Amino acid sequence: MLRLAATTARRSATARFLASAKHAAKPRPPERDLSSRQLFAALGLRTFSREELRQRFDAADADADGYLTRHEAAELFGGALDVEADRKAAARAVLRRLDKDQDNRVSWDEFRSTILEEASRRDRRIWPLAGTMFLGGLSVGAVMPIMPILVSELGLGPADYGVVISAFGFAKLVGNVPAAALVESLGRRPLVAGGLLMIASGYGVTAFADSTLDLAGARALTGLGVAGLVTGSSMAAADLSTPLSRAATQAPLGASFNAGTIMGPAIGGGLAALVGPSATFAAVGGFVALDAIFARVMLSETRGLGSLEDGPPPDTNISTIVRRVKRSLQDSPELRRLCVANYAYWATLAGASMTVLPLVLATDLGGLQALGPGQIGALFAGQACISVVGAVPAASLADKYGPATMIPPALLVYAAAFGALPFASAHSYEAVACAMALQACGSCLLGSAPSAAAVNAVPDKDRAAALAALRVCGDVGLLTGAAALGGVAAWAGTDAAFFCASFGLVASAARFRWAAPVST
Repeated sequence: MLRLAATTARRSATARFLASAKHAAKPRPPERDLSSRQLFAALGLRTFSREELRQRFDAADADADGYLTRHEAAELFGGALDVEADRKAAARAVLRRLDKDQDNRVSWDEFRSTILEEASRRDRRIWPLAGTMFLGGLSVGAVMPIMPILVSELGLGPADYGVVISAFGFAKLVGNVPAAALVESLGRRPLVAGGLLMIASGYGVTAFADSTLDLAGARALTGLGVAGLVTGSSMAAADLSTPLSRAATQAPLGASFNAGTIMGPAIGGGLAALVGPSATFAAVGGFVALDAIFARVMLSETRGLGSLEDGPPPDTNISTIVRRVKRSLQDSPELRRLCVANYAYWATLAGASMTVLPLVLATDLGGLQALGPGQIGALFAGQACISVVGAVPAASLADKYGPATMIPPALLVYAAAFGALPFASAHSYEAVACAMALQACGSCLLGSAPSAAAVNAVPDKDRAAALAALRVCGDVGLLTGAAALGGVAAWAGTDAAFFCASFGLVASAARFRWAAPVST
C-alpha cells in the first residue's frame, strides 16, 4: 500500500513538472526596442512639418476615430516586417513610445508632441564623435607651426612648398567620391577610424621625408585620410539627426575640431622645441593613431539606423556613387544652388582669407606697421574662438528657420567683412581685427548649414552622393580661389582682391535666393 502511494506521488510530481515545463517553454510575445529613427522611417517622415504629421496620422488612423490603436500601429509596418509577431512587437513599441497617458491608444496631440520632441532632440551618440574630432583638430593644430620649419630645413622653395600644399587639396578632392562609396559599403565607424589611420600614416611619412616628392606624397596621404574622416563623421551626424536637429547635431563636430585646432599650435610648438620638427610629426602621428583606436572602440555604427531589419550592406561602388551624384544634381535644383554657394564660400576663404589677408597683415601694404607671427596667429585664433562659441547658437537658428535660410545672410555678412577690410587696413589693426571678427561671424552663421541642407534635399539613399558633390565643389573652390584672388592681388592690389571677393559673395547670395524653389 505504501509502495503504491509512493509511486502515485512520484507520477503526480512528474506530471506537474512536465506541465510546468510545457508552460515555461511557451514562447513569450517578442519585444522590440524600437528606435526613434525606425519609427520615423515606418511613418515615412521627411520634413516633420505639421501638414506631413497630420497626413501620416490620418493615413494610419484607419477607422478615423482620432486615435491609433495597437492594430493600426501594427499596420504601419506591414510593408517592412513580414512576420506578424514582429509587427505586433513593433506596434507595442509604438504605443510605449507615443502613448503618454497609458490608455493603449494614441491621440493626435500625443502623436504630434512626442514625434516633434524626439525629432528635435540631439542624439547623445554624437558626443564621442565630437571627442574624436577634437583630438583630430588638436593634431592638425599641432603641426601647423611646424610645417614651415620642416620645409625650411629641407631647403624647399616657394614653388616646392606650393606643390606640397596642392597635393593635400588635390588628394582630398579626389578622395571624396571613393570615400562616399566606402561609407555606404563599409559603414561610418570604419571610415572614421580608417581616415584617422591614413592621417597618422601621412604624419609618419612626413617625419622621414627628405625631398619634395616625399613630402607631397605624405600630404596627399593626409588629404585622403581627411576625406575619409569628414565623410564618415558627416554621414554619422546625418544618420543621428532629422531636419529638426540636423544643424545642431553637426555643430559639435566643427566646434570640437576648431577647439582642438586652437589648442594644438602651443602643444606642437613646445614639442618641436624639445625634440625637433621630424620627431614631433612622428609623435603627432602616433597620437592620431591612438585617436583612431578610440574611434573604433567608442563610436557607434549608425549605418542603417532607421532600418527595421538587419540586412547586408548595399552593393555600392565608385561608379554607383558617381551616377548618384549626377542624378542628384540633375534632379535637385536645391543641391545645385547649394554647391554653387559652397564653391563661392571656399574659393573666397582660400583666396581672400588664407592668401591675401595674411599678406596684408605681414607687410605694410596698408600703410601700417607689419604684424609679427604671434600677432597674426592671435588674430586667426580669435576667429577660431568665435567659431567655437557661436557654433551651437548658429546651429539652433538653422534648425529653427531652416539651414538654407541661413546661407544668404551668412554670405552677406562674410561679404561685408571683406568689403570693410581695405578701409580697416588703412586706419588701424584694431579695425582689421573687427573686420576679421565680422568675417568669423559670417562663417559661424554658415556653419553646417550647407551640409544639413544638402542632406535634406535628397532621398536618404543619396545622402552620401549629395555630400560628396557638396565637398567636391568646396574643394574645387579651395584649389582655385587662392590662385584667382592671389592673381587679382598681384595685378591690381590687395584692395581690389578684397572688393572682388566681396562682390562675388554678394552675387552668390543673390543667386542663391533667386534660385530658391518656389515653395520656399
